[in-house]
Amino acid sequence: MHNLLIVEDDISQNKLLVDTMKRAYPQWSVKSATDYPSAKKFIDESLNTGRSFSLFLLDVQLTVEKNDRGGFCLAEEIRKNAIYFKTPILFLTAISDEGIFALSNFHCYNYITKPYSDKDILHQLEQMLITGYLENSIEITDTNQILHKLLINEIYMVESKSHTLILHTSHGDLVTRNYTLKKMLSVLGSGFLQCHRRILVNKSHIHSYDKTTNYLLVGNSTVSVGRAYKKNLDFLIT
Repeated sequence: MHNLLIVEDDISQNKLLVDTMKRAYPQWSVKSATDYPSAKKFIDESLNTGRSFSLFLLDVQLTVEKNDRGGFCLAEEIRKNAIYFKTPILFLTAISDEGIFALSNFHCYNYITKPYSDKDILHQLEQMLITGYLENSIEITDTNQILHKLLINEIYMVESKSHTLILHTSHGDLVTRNYTLKKMLSVLGSGFLQCHRRILVNKSHIHSYDKTTNYLLVGNSTVSVGRAYKKNLDFLIT
């Protein structure tokens, strides 16, 4: 299931977009905001809860002021977060001459000018799904300088070893030197936690936690929990 955030100050247009998305993709979670503060609150909540958005639909002008560029300001805030470095942003706006600025500064997926139809928007989403743009993934260069695209949900553990990181995935291991463990945690987001000074684990791949022996079963691996990181596992204790 994908999580979508629509930010459009025109209430009727906002409702039309929400209804269109829910009809086309009833399994998706669709949030909507009509101004910058409300949208920023949704984004902050997504970072705190780990329920990140898969796609942003942003109007550029979020007030009636002619020079308002609240959508660009919001895009700048979005891109400040590592988990949203590459999340697709689709601008929907009446401003027709700032597409190049949006593409170069925010690396948006596309820039659609009004008036547009629901078919225009759905076509954009269909293309994203076909090309894999909506998959929650990261790009990693291995030690042989080969670029790999990995689905975050398929990574069950990250291990720091001999100045490298080993990403253990459901399809095998990948070794890279391009990240520190701290940086990797910020990229992977709150779906991961640190359980040892050298190990990150995917919360969704934790099968069990033995508090007596301080061992986790993650994927097919048994992992020791460091004393300093026990508090990160409090959510598993009932």
